[in-house]
Amino acid sequence: MNPRAICHSSPDLFYGRFRANACGWTDVEDHANPGRDPQQGVAPHGAPIIVLPALTVPRRVMFMTAVSAAVIMGDSMIYNVLPSGVEAFGVSVGLVGVLLSANRVVRLASNSLAAWALERFGIIAPLTVAIVIAIATTAMYGVGRGFVVLVAARMMWGVAFSVFRLTGYMVVIEESRDANRGRIMGFFTSGVRTGSIFGVLAGGLLFDVAGKTASFLVMAGLGLLALPAVAALRRSSGAAVAPSAPQSSSTDDGDSSVTPIETRERGGKHERLWAFLVSPVPELSLEERRRVLTVCFTYFCFHLVMNGVLVGSLGYLMSQRLPSGATIMGVALGIATLNGFLISTRWIVGLAAPIFGYVGDRHGREKVVIGALPVCVVGLALLAVPSAFTAAVVWLPLAFGAVAAAITALDSTIGGLAPRHRRARVMSRYATWQDVGSAIGPLAAYAVLDFASLTLVYLTGAAVLVVALAVFSFVFRAQVEVDSMGDPRT
Repeated sequence: MNPRAICHSSPDLFYGRFRANACGWTDVEDHANPGRDPQQGVAPHGAPIIVLPALTVPRRVMFMTAVSAAVIMGDSMIYNVLPSGVEAFGVSVGLVGVLLSANRVVRLASNSLAAWALERFGIIAPLTVAIVIAIATTAMYGVGRGFVVLVAARMMWGVAFSVFRLTGYMVVIEESRDANRGRIMGFFTSGVRTGSIFGVLAGGLLFDVAGKTASFLVMAGLGLLALPAVAALRRSSGAAVAPSAPQSSSTDDGDSSVTPIETRERGGKHERLWAFLVSPVPELSLEERRRVLTVCFTYFCFHLVMNGVLVGSLGYLMSQRLPSGATIMGVALGIATLNGFLISTRWIVGLAAPIFGYVGDRHGREKVVIGALPVCVVGLALLAVPSAFTAAVVWLPLAFGAVAAAITALDSTIGGLAPRHRRARVMSRYATWQDVGSAIGPLAAYAVLDFASLTLVYLTGAAVLVVALAVFSFVFRAQVEVDSMGDPRT
């Protein structure tokens, strides 16, 4: 559909002399520019910060979201039932951590494999194979017992997840443009999160009622629903690729003053270092590479500290601060229940990702990231002070919401920075930064606890996020200044 048609067909909201619709704000009394495209409008001073338009989700994104939500349910379920039912799986408690982290370790290698497969065969064949693997691994959880079978299933799932995640990124980037990429990316991530929530809640209920084998086979059966949806992801021969800027420097929203480096006289070691950090992107200028690396580093810091250190140590923190649990409104709650409630807020606020994406689309994704980091730092600082534990618990949902908003903004930003014909490789390296952070976060936290306190752990995590804030603000300072002056995001 023509973008201008979307603008004119969407609901309008009036604020004084200004009109807002799906494509932005228009000064209806601007007689000097009567033919101005409404996409060029920015919010007037004093106008509502959020004006939510109708979200038009491309058909391929909807089907990719459905595929990912269907196949992730079995994996999410294992995180719930394995720690509490180790006897049914025939493994010792000491091996639970190894099983749950095995898929992340595999993804350090399988992300690059997934990028190669998508570049070589397109998305249909690798995605179909990944769905079959995901269904098989879910069934293996149900019928298999023992460490060898389960670790093989976890490793197979790691390979499949690399394909699902990268394919999802690619479809969203292809079907969106810079002006709406945050909303579309938010829809995808929140949809996948819905599958995770269903897997945890319904899977846990099935496990208690029907037992291990039957419950996982039901989840495997639901995964079969993903297979028919794959055909809908195939582009028709006449389908147009989402509009994007000419790719000499390949960024959708980069600083136009940055001139690509046409001739590079760099040493082999220097070039190999950039290839290792952000994947081989020789057509990007040095400034563009720095932006890609900064987004990856910030992404790594969020997963290292908030999804690794914090989530991984929250249960231990609860046992130290509330050894006897807590009584809320006359109901005694155990540590596991309290910890589960706090961690679940992380998933629940993630359902608001389309709203977070919209805010980033309209007001600048860089601002979202820069605003989210201090919120997380405050949360960690409160956790570091024993006397402020109640305030920290109240603040945590806000911090988890800030993480969800920042991740949505970073996902959308990296999609615009990656060169069109190298997106699979750049996105796979971006995903690897996440996996490294999520994997080493809990390990680092518990290693430090052997000789230090949780106070030091959380203060160190806060310091890491302060460094990420400083680096991100410095590298993206020009874009933030442009956004503050009302840069149109078309």
